[in-house]
Amino acid sequence: MPLSILISGVNGFIATDLALAFLEAGYYVRGTVRTQAKADAWLALPSFVSYAASGKLECVLVGDIIVDGAFDKALEGMDYFIHTIAQLPDWRPGVTQDYEESILLPNINGTVSALRSAAKYPQCKKVVTVSSIAAAVDFSIPNHTETVTGESWNPRDYEYGKNAPHPLLAYTTSKKLADEAAWKFMKETNPHFALVNMLPCFVYGPAHGHDPFGINNSSNQWLAGVLFRADWNFRTTSGGPVLVDMRDLCMAFVRAIEKDGANGNRFALGPSGVSVFPSDFASIFAKEFPERAHLLPPVPVDLINAPVFTIDSSKTERVLDMKFRSPEETIIDTARWMIEDGGEEAWRNVGTRY
Repeated sequence: MPLSILISGVNGFIATDLALAFLEAGYYVRGTVRTQAKADAWLALPSFVSYAASGKLECVLVGDIIVDGAFDKALEGMDYFIHTIAQLPDWRPGVTQDYEESILLPNINGTVSALRSAAKYPQCKKVVTVSSIAAAVDFSIPNHTETVTGESWNPRDYEYGKNAPHPLLAYTTSKKLADEAAWKFMKETNPHFALVNMLPCFVYGPAHGHDPFGINNSSNQWLAGVLFRADWNFRTTSGGPVLVDMRDLCMAFVRAIEKDGANGNRFALGPSGVSVFPSDFASIFAKEFPERAHLLPPVPVDLINAPVFTIDSSKTERVLDMKFRSPEETIIDTARWMIEDGGEEAWRNVGTRY
């Protein structure tokens, strides 16, 4: 029998590619979605049709993830669990939100709910959570230049998250608090399974089966805006100066599941010591695709080589035995995918939630 893995929120941007990576590695994959309509649409993606037909892939419904026992049935018979679900803010201008009820509590309690369910099944050997580099760095500080590792922590607390000046900062605080709650659960309950936190930077790269306008595709949306729309305004967007390639992210998760040395760790995901500025995105694209250089938006002078943080992922590469791609390779491959496979016109017209 192949090893089995549950992936929560399997129809998400990252989770979709994780599912394919584990299927290709020989795992039986079960994913959770909120509705049958979403399950049907996701299983019909070209990448998954044959796996579903051969019984190697299935979807189950999980509605409210913060309810105690939400994942109990889904975890039956599973060897591993990757928890990817996170509640995103409503980015639309002028929308009033209760950050505590809409972001903090769902993300904190949803993570703990997943761990409680895993604790009920002795067969479940490891839980890996999709956190964020935002759990390790304070995004409220402009032009910060520190080096961030898997051992770093965002200093913001619950009260700050409740009253954050921007929905992004409520979300980044919630990711830190969810990680803290997970490690607190492990310390207080000492369950039979191991825990690993994965902290990806902004995720770019060719993705499987995603509508450019899909809500979960925001990193690639931002990159598309930069590359294909001359009217794009850097000032009103928040793209990632530190990035990770989707292909590397998937490899890191497979290695984190398979390597015992990963247990009990937090891993920063992305190339070490590299920041990619708006001007870099533009110059890389223009050099590789000179016939499309006219599509690039102007870069404000003060955003050219503005100070930003970098990460140190040396522990990640050592423990997980991998090497991250360069930002140049990621940007070029993603742009080429958008042009050749994703449909340049669709990406050119893509909107943004930032």
